[in-house]
Amino acid sequence: MNNDAMNRAPVGLCPRVLIASVGLALASLCSIASSADRTAPWVGTTLDGRQCQARGNDETIKFDYITDKSSLQVVERFHFTPEVEQLIRGNTTTSPIKDIDYTLIKYPNHPRALYSAVRFSLSSAPQHLIREYPAECYLQRAMQFSRGDPVPPMLFGLYLHRLGKLDQSLAQYRIAEKLAPNDPNLMYNLGLLLYDQEKYEESYRYAKRAYDLGLTFPALKKKLQDAGYWN
Repeated sequence: MNNDAMNRAPVGLCPRVLIASVGLALASLCSIASSADRTAPWVGTTLDGRQCQARGNDETIKFDYITDKSSLQVVERFHFTPEVEQLIRGNTTTSPIKDIDYTLIKYPNHPRALYSAVRFSLSSAPQHLIREYPAECYLQRAMQFSRGDPVPPMLFGLYLHRLGKLDQSLAQYRIAEKLAPNDPNLMYNLGLLLYDQEKYEESYRYAKRAYDLGLTFPALKKKLQDAGYWN
């Protein structure tokens, strides 16, 4: 996708932005104990109504990306390599989604792996793999596992927005907004969504906040200018 197309679409969170977004939650999450002994049940349903569930390789021990990175280096070295993250190829299997799946089995709220899962579900990958590894299941599981983390609902909102499910997207963005009310990427994406819902005055308010917080993507401002809603 070229830069102009990316400006018109909901903002994808690059690794640097994802790290910053996670940082917004650290103040409220730093008191949480290590989750090495926690489980991460599969919850919710797929967008086509199937129950989200493990596929037989769901190990007992899970690690919280924010509070416990004791195994992160090993997981990323063997499974979440740069080629896997960019959906170029798998590292231990043919398809990158299977390595992404392993990463998220161990670290359910790994932000970059969640974003890669979203991108995989939105890609032109074989439909049977997209159906077997749906991003919405990883996202709902991450939200259940790490309820104070704004990144999973933010990514869920982005995912639903790109699928054209605007009301569902807004519901997820609202959850993220409560957790990270000053995240500029979230403000921008909310502005884009509200524009698509023809709620132009509210879209302007979020766009103004996003730009005041330092975002420079010009597309939303131009949309609002063209619609006569930019002062």
